[in-house]
Amino acid sequence: MRRQQIILFIFFFIIAATPVFLHENANLSLSRDISSFLLFPFRTTTAFVEYLTISNKRIEKLETLVSQLKLENASLKDQLVVDTTQFELSSYILLKASVIGRDPLNINGYLHIDKGLNDGVFKNQTVLSIDGFVGKIRHVGPVNSIVETIENRGFTVSAIDINTGIHGIIKKRENLMFLYIRHNDTLNEGDSIMTSGMSEIFPKGILIGNVHAIAESEDMFFKDVYVTPATQINRLVSVYIILNGRALPTRD
Repeated sequence: MRRQQIILFIFFFIIAATPVFLHENANLSLSRDISSFLLFPFRTTTAFVEYLTISNKRIEKLETLVSQLKLENASLKDQLVVDTTQFELSSYILLKASVIGRDPLNINGYLHIDKGLNDGVFKNQTVLSIDGFVGKIRHVGPVNSIVETIENRGFTVSAIDINTGIHGIIKKRENLMFLYIRHNDTLNEGDSIMTSGMSEIFPKGILIGNVHAIAESEDMFFKDVYVTPATQINRLVSVYIILNGRALPTRD
């Protein structure tokens, strides 16, 4: 037996044997002190776990609030430009969902989430993250759903360059592209691209991404505009579903 082990054994033996030789009152007092000492790590760990639980709930509430404020800010900007005499705050109801499945190579651009019909989710509802646009609900089950994202090559969304007002279509090819931009249209690298609102599904003003490159193409009418998405789909662990957006409740 090592020397350290012998010392620890003697120490704990003395602690355990001491109450035998003490008066009853002293025995009780010592027992309380020893119990407090021995339970201190447990109490500390319990308090820390409780603190983490409360912090996670606060973070989730703050994330939801940030997403709501971004949507409402876009709606307010639109109303100020169109008609300042009818100033009304839009209110979006967001449902947070966890990503429970994905294609690890992100080839097909689909995500599986843990919310479905039982939670008020329907086909074609808009899906976003804390950073911006993600996609739409494609299939719905009772307790989970499939999200079609902008990484899917068949997915398109009407978009607008918020700095110039130029409209186009966002679609994934080899890269995420802002399509149907004419050669004489003026865009700049770094411009923000948002949903245009010209859709029965997606509300206006959700950030899709930013222009990172513009190149002349062999196309007679249009040039190539490359977009860096605001949301990195393959890193998402949770998303938000707009429950009261434009999409009508449609079951699969």
